[in-house]
Amino acid sequence: MEQDKKQISYGKLMQKKDFDENTFIPNSVREKLISTPYYLFIFIPANDLIKLSIFPCENNDVKKILIRLKEFSPDLVKGISDVLKKYNLDIGTIHTTGLCFEAINCFYETYINAATLRKENISIEEVRDEFLKVQRVKDVKIINIGA
Repeated sequence: MEQDKKQISYGKLMQKKDFDENTFIPNSVREKLISTPYYLFIFIPANDLIKLSIFPCENNDVKKILIRLKEFSPDLVKGISDVLKKYNLDIGTIHTTGLCFEAINCFYETYINAATLRKENISIEEVRDEFLKVQRVKDVKIINIGA
């Protein structure tokens, strides 16, 4: 369980073909999702349950930016927000959240469509380095979710 506290969520990308063949999602739910080539599943484990969110995706170039924090603060939130605005990440953001476990293991994470960065000639490493400059950020990891 301690290992689970190194991230808030876990993502998995699924191709449309596999999504369509999967029987655990009711047709009534499936019909509400737009038809796209990929679907991003984000699992957020808690003590007695697991929250599952499904996001339709146009491509398989999905990255998770996992930021380990010293603590949450208004300055930290502003710093993260400034980086998101600087690189227009709001355009490619699929999902974002932040959480502290026991007030010592604090994280912010965002899943992005990395293709939006490439359109602007921005490298994911450049974004990572910019997040590392924000006060109270301990570490930034880029996790490839895409197939």
